[in-house]
Amino acid sequence: KRKKSDSSKKKGSSSGDKDDDKNGNNLSSQSWASRDPRDNAILFQTMFEVGRRNKVLNPNQMRTTYGKLMYMLQDAQSPTVAKSLGFSLHKDLVLVAPFLQEHKCSDILHDSRLVGATRFIRDRDSRTGERLDRSLVDQMVTDKHKLARELVEEYATKTTMSKDDIQRCIDSISDAIAYVEFNVAPVQQMLNYLEENFDPAGPRDGFSLELRGYSRFSSSSFSSYGRYGLSAYGTSGSEGPTLSHSHSTQYVFVWQSLRLWCKVMRNMHRLWVCADEDLLSTSTSYNLFNTGQGLNRVQSCPRVAKVMRNLLHSTQQEAGQAWVGLSVIHLGDRDVPNALVFIDKYTQIPRFLSPIVSFIHSIPDLCKDKRICDYIHDAFGSEEKLKMTILTDYFKHGFDGSGDDGGSCIDGRLTSSWNWTSRIAKKEYYPALMLSGFQGFDGDFK
Repeated sequence: KRKKSDSSKKKGSSSGDKDDDKNGNNLSSQSWASRDPRDNAILFQTMFEVGRRNKVLNPNQMRTTYGKLMYMLQDAQSPTVAKSLGFSLHKDLVLVAPFLQEHKCSDILHDSRLVGATRFIRDRDSRTGERLDRSLVDQMVTDKHKLARELVEEYATKTTMSKDDIQRCIDSISDAIAYVEFNVAPVQQMLNYLEENFDPAGPRDGFSLELRGYSRFSSSSFSSYGRYGLSAYGTSGSEGPTLSHSHSTQYVFVWQSLRLWCKVMRNMHRLWVCADEDLLSTSTSYNLFNTGQGLNRVQSCPRVAKVMRNLLHSTQQEAGQAWVGLSVIHLGDRDVPNALVFIDKYTQIPRFLSPIVSFIHSIPDLCKDKRICDYIHDAFGSEEKLKMTILTDYFKHGFDGSGDDGGSCIDGRLTSSWNWTSRIAKKEYYPALMLSGFQGFDGDFK
């Protein structure tokens, strides 16, 4: 080793053995591109892991490239490709708990101060949506930072971890909590709107949730397209409701769906990790099938399925009454071909619910403009009736069955809501929605 190190120093290398490949060749003077790909294995693994991890906390980023990345890594996991590459492109996602355990600092996870140091601070009341006093918010931020500094100083002396690494772990937990709260908030607010403005026993002030639907599956169409069906991931082409529910039944159907979505949003990080493991699994490969939406990679999702079944069971227990609709969870089939499609479906929920919540919050401010106020009163009668109009429309036609299996399966409910967004421009309240600054449901692709 000493001779080898001396030799490296004579060649101008200051890093010794670290710049030698497995054959003893010095790499310090070689460009990255000229090296054997196997010599860059750690670089590729780290680079792709950072990209995957970034997507978990920032689902609005990499919207056109993440799927390509995962499919490339999925192919690289196959034995033949891995053998030709000579190394694996896969690396497990770096998570806070294993990182702390590796550095013998896991005790910080059980420190009661960590809750305050990573808490999500709202600037609005979670129930009413009204803005909190700025001084109160500033005080909560100050207290949060103080607790974080205490933890960093204390555990930096107790363990071998640096202050920067401890702070990075605290910030990572804080970011994860903020992401979850941001996603849960619009779902919980819609659930609050349902409970506060509608009576499960019957319509209130003429705003009924009753649905009278029809079946779009005629015998001829079923025989022609039964093999591939209509995917719950795409649009169904239905122009009206396919479910027939009384007001009370529809209320329960919507309540159960929103409650399940709340649980899914709170467990999105776990679902992301499970989806990543299912997609890049070496034990379950994919098959190419025409699912009715073109060729798709159909692959089983055992880890995601297990989490979803637990969440569904928990929701059914909370409901305290019969489950309305189907409890089928489509995974690894023509409706939801793989874990990538699944995770993409559920990241849409806050994207289409947030604009609805924001619009309802903005109605009082809109009416401060006399011209807009006159329009709202002329067209709808009052601010309250405008709010009830959009809520009634969404709770009816956002869950009207325009998904697969009649739209009552677990992912079909989500498809019905997404189909509702595609018809928003035809709604009577669309001009008022545009006046609030609404531009669309699909977010930014930049």
